[in-house]
Formats: sequence, C-alpha cells, structure tokens
Amino acid sequence: MLNDLRYAVRMLLKNPGFTTVAVLTLALGVGANSAMFSVVNAILLRSLPFKTADRLLWITELYPRSKTSFVLSPDFVGWQQQNQTLEEMAAYGTGVSPFTNLVIPRLGKPERVQSARVTANFFSLLGIHPFLGREFLPEEDHPSAPPVALLGHGLWQRRFGACRLPE
Repeated sequence: MLNDLRYAVRMLLKNPGFTTVAVLTLALGVGANSAMFSVVNAILLRSLPFKTADRLLWITELYPRSKTSFVLSPDFVGWQQQNQTLEEMAAYGTGVSPFTNLVIPRLGKPERVQSARVTANFFSLLGIHPFLGREFLPEEDHPSAPPVALLGHGLWQRRFGACRLPE
C-alpha cells in the first residue's frame, strides 16, 4: 500500500495541471455538499427552537401579481374572530411601515435597526419570555395604544451596555 501511495504522489507531481483540476473539483464538491447539508439540516431535520414546534403553523395569503405574501390586518382580525381550529393565533409583520427600520438617535451616533410589529401574544405563543422586563400587555395590542418595544439581546448589549433601566 505504501508503494501505491508513493506511485500516486509521483504521478500527481508529474501532472500538475491534472492535479490542480482534481483538487479543485474535490474541494468544490466537498464544499457544495457540506453547504447543502447545512441548509437541509437547519431547515428540514432540526425542529424549531420553540415549545411544541411541531404544532406551529404559518398562514399567509399569496399575491401573485406582486409576487409577495402577507396578511392584511383586517383579514387577521377576522381569522381570529372566526377561528375554531387553532389554540391561539399571533401575527408579526416586517413589511413596509414606519416601524420597519427604526433609527435610535440618542446615545452617540444614530443607528438604524431592524424591527417587526407583533401582536401582544406573539412571544407567549412561541414560549419565549424576555430576559428582563415584561411581555406586551393585551391592552397594548390596539392601534391607539402608546408604542411599546422589546429590545433584542444584541441591541440591548451594544447600545445600552446591558444595563437595567429603571422600571
């Protein structure tokens, strides 16, 4: 076996063009396979990191003309009122609105942050609870209610020094 290995190395060194093509082909194949497995593993094989992830359902409406999918607020409210099948329904939205990209003006240089609008029960439905502070209250789930925000952990650490704000 050692002689075969020496012979293979001599032939590869004798043909550097072939060796380069073979090594690049193997590298691309291994890289593509590991990338595909990572995607399949994350999307299909692992369950979502939420309580009862196997019971979560995502419902949307498809609009072929604009090639987008979303649910209008009145439709969601109607679905909630007529729901007799699902235990609970929550909504989130990251579409075009004044709340999609927020700018935090204080504390030094302004920073644009991604945001989403969610219903008050969104986090409790997923079984997620804030590290500090409280969840949204049901009375804050109305268009006329004053705005309330939950900060992501990274933003809280980066912009607020991971400090507790007075309650």
